[in-house]
Amino acid sequence: MTIDGAVFIVVLVITLALFSYALVRRIQYMLVGVPEWRFDQPVRRTAGFFWFVFGQRKLFKEKVGVIHFFIFWGFIVIAFGTLQIIAEGIHPGFAFPWTESYGFMFAKDVLSLIVEAGLVVLVYIRYVYRKSRLEPSGEAAIILGLIFFLILSEFFYSATSWALDYMPGRDGAFVSAALGSVFAGGSETALHVAGHILWWIHVVLLLTFIVYIPMSKHMHLIMCPVNEWFRNLKPRGAQIVALDLENEDIEEFGVSKVEGFTTKQIMDVYACAECGRCTDNCPANLSGKELSPKEVMTKLKDHLEERDRAARAAKKAAPEGSDAAGKVEQKQLIGDVFSPEEIWACTTCYSCQEQCPVQNEHINKIIDMRRSLVLDQGDFPAELQLALRNIEKNANPWGVGNQNRANWAKDLDVPLTGSAEPAEYLYWVGCSGAYDDRSQKVSKAIVTLLREAGVSFTILGKDEKCCGDPARRIGNEYLFQSLAQENVETLNALGVKKIIAQCPHCLNTLKNEYPQFGGEYEVIHYTQLFADLLAQGRIKLTPGAPVKIAYHDSCYLGRYQGEYAAPRKVLKAAGVSIVEADKNRTKSICCGAGGGRMWMDEEAEHRVNEMRTAQLLEKQPDAIGVNCPYCLTMMEDGLGTIGGHDTVKVYDLAEILVQRLASTPAAAAEAALAAEAAPVVAEPVAAPEPAEHVAKADAEASEASATTDIEA
Repeated sequence: MTIDGAVFIVVLVITLALFSYALVRRIQYMLVGVPEWRFDQPVRRTAGFFWFVFGQRKLFKEKVGVIHFFIFWGFIVIAFGTLQIIAEGIHPGFAFPWTESYGFMFAKDVLSLIVEAGLVVLVYIRYVYRKSRLEPSGEAAIILGLIFFLILSEFFYSATSWALDYMPGRDGAFVSAALGSVFAGGSETALHVAGHILWWIHVVLLLTFIVYIPMSKHMHLIMCPVNEWFRNLKPRGAQIVALDLENEDIEEFGVSKVEGFTTKQIMDVYACAECGRCTDNCPANLSGKELSPKEVMTKLKDHLEERDRAARAAKKAAPEGSDAAGKVEQKQLIGDVFSPEEIWACTTCYSCQEQCPVQNEHINKIIDMRRSLVLDQGDFPAELQLALRNIEKNANPWGVGNQNRANWAKDLDVPLTGSAEPAEYLYWVGCSGAYDDRSQKVSKAIVTLLREAGVSFTILGKDEKCCGDPARRIGNEYLFQSLAQENVETLNALGVKKIIAQCPHCLNTLKNEYPQFGGEYEVIHYTQLFADLLAQGRIKLTPGAPVKIAYHDSCYLGRYQGEYAAPRKVLKAAGVSIVEADKNRTKSICCGAGGGRMWMDEEAEHRVNEMRTAQLLEKQPDAIGVNCPYCLTMMEDGLGTIGGHDTVKVYDLAEILVQRLASTPAAAAEAALAAEAAPVVAEPVAAPEPAEHVAKADAEASEASATTDIEA
């Protein structure tokens, strides 16, 4: 072994010790959380690991992902070349087999050039073009510089080696060969000295890179692969963990301090690459609200490290052996780390998690903090208090008497489950479809289409209660579980097996969350059913006037269920022209109503629905097409406030089908009833104060109880 080799071994040991120390400290931060290690389905986890880590699958959602892909693979190949360089310094003349390969050496130089070019592009994007989501940070500059000069030093070192001692296979290293041919005329002594200096430059850059990784935001290079392995394998709509509300040993039901998060939730913080894709696609952030999904991660990381520094300082300051050693007052997450405005801005649209390339889970963190505010502190916006009280008293957010849930169908003679012959499907109308005047027209259109296709169905009527989606996402897990258990008991008692859902939020809850409470059903959205019925020829349509529809993908049918094809098949069958918003499918922008936001007031300058409506109007459509009652309300409100309602209407897809239905005379009467339909957008009316809401709801409930119930 050479002297250089011996010195290198000593420096390497010191490097690995520093690396291990920094890594262990950050692992200790993760371990403050509640244990959660996911080892189920190892085959699927392994396959996904290779797909997402080595395939870099999610990075290809953006063009710059191609650059990252080549940098990733280039670095892996370059690492094998670096092993050879280190080996030469320790034991001159040693050669790994791959360095004799023309193909490997050629690929190494090609990828090295691509990496260098990619780094230049990334520097331009971050520091010259200044892409908004990427901060021109010093940490990023250090890493980019280390990689760039690591490769450059390898080129020049290899060039001196090439000039001194040509070896078979090194012809493939065309960059090193080109540089080496320039150096070949120099003296052997000068080449040896230059090679010696370049070897140490390369080694120092490499060891600095290794030490710096766990001390910087680039800890994600280590934690990303781990995070990919432990990713959530449950369906997207089933990832909210049900609380054990009967456990008397639980001191709090939400998360108010960082220790309340799980190890996986904290691991996310260190897997985060701070690329900003989540924030770039967050409707709350895009509309000007305080919430930034990226900052959810960075603030938690800063808080963990501040917490550790404070504990160390307290331990140092306390007398030796004192009980106070290391004890510090822990900060509250809400108030000290996050503002309430950040926590309540989230629409749970899943866009942040859809775009995240490292499988981070933002939404559950926010819902856990909401649970703390609602269940443990009773501190949440007044509008949400009203909505939750209405759900608790009358099983719907409007607060109208639940005995009137089927009044929308009183002229349609719709059979009730349990009071009629068993049917193939239960049609789950949902609160909007039952109580909202505008959505009731959609409910009637769906009934018309089901009958036209000869589908056997019933409804629950007053036995249907709110599915609980808004309650759970607001953070009132107790109310959600009460509703879920009551609905599951009703459905199971009636022997329900198949459900058609009008609302994607109901669809997600019934399909993905009710199994937690013993409710196993085959649940589909009406657009999925109608797409099949149209393909089978069971719904016949007649061509209408050419209409250009700007179609809006709802979050809970799109990102949560992965259903983008069925609604478009329905529109195509209806003969309309579909125009896509610039942000569509997986990148569709939320209407702003999810996560309980339907029941919250928004400042005029930060309204998500107006932003989304404006995006759709950019395509100059004749109408806007939706598949969700929340989206229907929000798009019409958006048209009413930003303008355009005189020329552009909002239609649910069921209404579009009814308008083009080649009906029999019997069905035509029902179609006419449903198409009271033609949407009319009213001028915006100022929302009444919560007290007025309560008075109105109570009055409606009293009046409703005196009316003749359709089910009586």
